[in-house]
Amino acid sequence: MPIKKIVFKRLLTALGILIIGLLALAFILGILSLKRTQEIVSDDFQQQQLILAKTTARQIEDGLGFLRRELRILAYSPAIQYLEDVAWANRMKVSFDELSKMGVVAIERIDFTGNQAGKAYVLDAGGPRILNEDFSQAPEVVWARDSANRGKIYQGPIVLQPNGDHKTPFMIMATPLYEESVDESHPRATGNLDGVLLFKIDLSRFTGHYCANIRSGRTGYCWVMDNKGTFLYHPEREFIGEDAFTARGQRDPAISFAAINEIQKTKMLKGEEGTASYISGWHRGVIKQMEKFVAYTNAHVGAACPYSHLSRADIDTTGRPGCNEIWPVAVVAPTDEVYGTIHSLYVRQFLIQGILIFALICAAAAVIYYESRWSVELQCEVDRTTIDLRRSQKQYKSVVENARDLIFLVDEEGAFLSANTAMARVFGVPAAGIVRKKVTDLLSREDAETMLNWVQDAVHSRKSSEIKAPMRIKGRVYWFSTHFVPIFGEDGRSVEQVLVMARDITDRQQMENQMAQTEKLASLGTLAAGVAHEINNPVGVMLGFTELLLDKLPPDSKEHEMLKTIERQGLNAKRIVENLMTFARQPAKHEEFTDINDDIANVLALVQNNLLTKKVDLDLRLAKGLPRVRGDAGELQQVFLNLINNAAAAMPNGGKLTVITKTNPYNHMVEAILADTGTGIPKKYADRIFVPFFTTKKVGEGTGLGLAVSYAIVNKFGGAIRFESRAAEDGAEGATGTTFFVDLQPEYAAAPKT
Repeated sequence: MPIKKIVFKRLLTALGILIIGLLALAFILGILSLKRTQEIVSDDFQQQQLILAKTTARQIEDGLGFLRRELRILAYSPAIQYLEDVAWANRMKVSFDELSKMGVVAIERIDFTGNQAGKAYVLDAGGPRILNEDFSQAPEVVWARDSANRGKIYQGPIVLQPNGDHKTPFMIMATPLYEESVDESHPRATGNLDGVLLFKIDLSRFTGHYCANIRSGRTGYCWVMDNKGTFLYHPEREFIGEDAFTARGQRDPAISFAAINEIQKTKMLKGEEGTASYISGWHRGVIKQMEKFVAYTNAHVGAACPYSHLSRADIDTTGRPGCNEIWPVAVVAPTDEVYGTIHSLYVRQFLIQGILIFALICAAAAVIYYESRWSVELQCEVDRTTIDLRRSQKQYKSVVENARDLIFLVDEEGAFLSANTAMARVFGVPAAGIVRKKVTDLLSREDAETMLNWVQDAVHSRKSSEIKAPMRIKGRVYWFSTHFVPIFGEDGRSVEQVLVMARDITDRQQMENQMAQTEKLASLGTLAAGVAHEINNPVGVMLGFTELLLDKLPPDSKEHEMLKTIERQGLNAKRIVENLMTFARQPAKHEEFTDINDDIANVLALVQNNLLTKKVDLDLRLAKGLPRVRGDAGELQQVFLNLINNAAAAMPNGGKLTVITKTNPYNHMVEAILADTGTGIPKKYADRIFVPFFTTKKVGEGTGLGLAVSYAIVNKFGGAIRFESRAAEDGAEGATGTTFFVDLQPEYAAAPKT
């Protein structure tokens, strides 16, 4: 064989070996790089989970500290210490409205009488009540009677109570009550032990307040145990109140949970913190055996732990020695969420490596170089893309959160998926608290059904729509211009969510209604002027001849009585004509001014006997130093007389009439407020009460012109009149009644004469 062929063959053999070696080297380097990347990313992910767990644990500690402070503050209230009538329930409600969001389900004040503890004053979601039982042997009562516990906080053991098919963990937090505070009713404090004040806390709601919204990766979640290994919170509701060592196995006995049980027993319940992995059988509806990352720490919950008296800086420096009362906190997520992304990147990377090696056999070193360079550039691109994505998300969130419109996402069933700050402000609920609620939780039944119909129309029609309609929120009627935009799923055909953007157009709607009312009154005024003019003359003639005939007939005759009847009806007709003339009078710019307090006082002097006869209590609160208002005294007195008479008529069995004058801080006008406790105005009549000749009174009791004339008079002088009402006919809960607001322009200082 020629030497050249031998050399060439050896060269091919060497080249083949080189190719195989390069392929093997590239594969080995890829595997090593993949493993190293997995380790780095896993460690970083675990550290992020550990930060989440620590943050949640600190929030739980701070939450318990907040409850202790609130308990001490409430215990120092005179209304609680001395059990002042009505005041104790009102004071408890002030605290309960806020504390109920953190899991406090009841506030109790147990009263001591000698050696007995037989009465408890309780406030919970059902309202205030008094229980008559023997509480003498209750642990918190026995603890509170020990004088050594004065000023301390008692935290009882966790008790599991059945709640349907599940269990709910509760804990009592209490403090002894000593008569230490003073007020006008108790100028001297006796310092005697008088009872014990306690909070009953639903620990699943308390820990869920901090843990429920935790997300690690895409679907990771948080759970909390007590120091005995019982779940206080878990996304799987059936786990709460169950033993953490057996609950998982009861769901899927085929899977071994020895790893997580060992972590719980030897590390978490021992007060350690760290990271690990274990095998689970499900995750958020996905049922299969899978590996999960877990990061764990603990919340120090004891009331007497040393750290509870330290500052946060001292805690971070010296730790929390000597505290054995802990609640382990864990954050978990599937490892596939971390490894899956890495695997997809490296599959593409291996393909690129193979192509480069086969295409550039003689430049193996260059292939490795470019491969390394590609990896670096790829990582930089991922970092840049991540930064851009975060910036975009931040800008989007800023726009949505700072928008004045109500913006939220709902599903077809009416459950809120997200909500912005404007929505939280209108409903008075934190934005995080709105999520997972339904429209029926925030709106009345009728408004919720209407809203749900609109959402479902958007889902089924798959088209955007705009609807203008009123909606009652927290007792106030708003007008919204609402856009419903369907959000399609990944398949591009089915609608999974609906984006709702609602703009408050209440002021514009009221202005439109007022313009329509003004046009209607102008048209009716022209008609009323003609009718009044035509009727006034014959009525005057009738009354004149009636008066002549009365003078000629004896007072005790039957004819005299009949003529008096004609005269009364004629005068009634004349009064109606005068009202029509007042209503028809064209608005003009009047420069006269009057004192609103004097006008109201004059009217009340006229109707005082009528109010007493109808058993109407008068609460008069006239502000001093008010400026004069633009208007005619006689006409404004007519307005107030109409409103007061209507209020008295709405209280046939007596009631309370409140009359207030003040300066409106929003529009700087002088405002008169007349509020009654009568039957109220039903919704079906609300849009018609200012319409001329509309009345709900019986025939002969009213003309239907009182409010229309009042509206015309106030509007003529540049003022405004509006009302709010609650009627039993509309199913309103609590007290009924109507409040009228009359805003009048104040007198402005005249320019100095030169």
